Amino acid sequence: MRSRSIPAAALLALAVLSAGLLLAQRPAGPWAAEALRGTVVSVVDGDTIKVRLEGRPDEKVRLIGVDSPELDDARESVRFMAFLAKRFAFSRLYQARVDLMPGPETRDSYGRLLAFVRTADGGIFNLALVREGYATAFLKFPFDETLRRELKAAESEARQAGRGLWAREPYPVVSATEAGRHVGEVLTVRFRCLRSFKRGGFCLLEADGAAFDAAVPLEVFRVLPGPLDFAGRTIEATGLVETYKGRPQIMIGVPIQLKRID
Repeated sequence: MRSRSIPAAALLALAVLSAGLLLAQRPAGPWAAEALRGTVVSVVDGDTIKVRLEGRPDEKVRLIGVDSPELDDARESVRFMAFLAKRFAFSRLYQARVDLMPGPETRDSYGRLLAFVRTADGGIFNLALVREGYATAFLKFPFDETLRRELKAAESEARQAGRGLWAREPYPVVSATEAGRHVGEVLTVRFRCLRSFKRGGFCLLEADGAAFDAAVPLEVFRVLPGPLDFAGRTIEATGLVETYKGRPQIMIGVPIQLKRID
């Protein structure tokens, strides 16, 4: 049987079609190139993380397009917001598998890798950080124009909604029994302290009659103003409601987060 040859024009058309399909399957924007895959092993602050990469040394990563408050700011109110940004990043990224996409400028003056962070759900954490109000859009360096617009829009949304940095005090006050229904929110939990005890570098203030703790690192506990006899006292803890082993808690990073009522 004689084989039929395919005309050259048809072969060319088929090649063009195949190439077009392959290009269509590639993600657009900053994800067009192959991402670096790894696991977040520590959170330095709201916009800086450390990632253990596959087949490469660990990288300290500075998130592109965002700017969170500084933890060493002289103003305690600013340090509080910086701590909230860090806790938000920790709650979303610690031990998470992520993809990194470096920007056009891959390093900053501190040697940190400049990158966007894509989480397992496909979202870009840089955008989430700004949208939830824990960072402002920082557009100094060149990167994908679509993401620049999205970051600006995310900041406007956070401002209008009064989230994070833009939240107005006083924060909503809930009881310890309600805290578990507000995980991920910044608010004040008022509770009577059953007992105060040390565990693993923290002083835990345990709520009476409810599953809730205020967790205070010992270095912060030592500089709390006033008497430190919290047992039997009514306390207000302000911060991001998180969970630890299924139990709601607020981590205390600066003294103004903790207030003794009586």
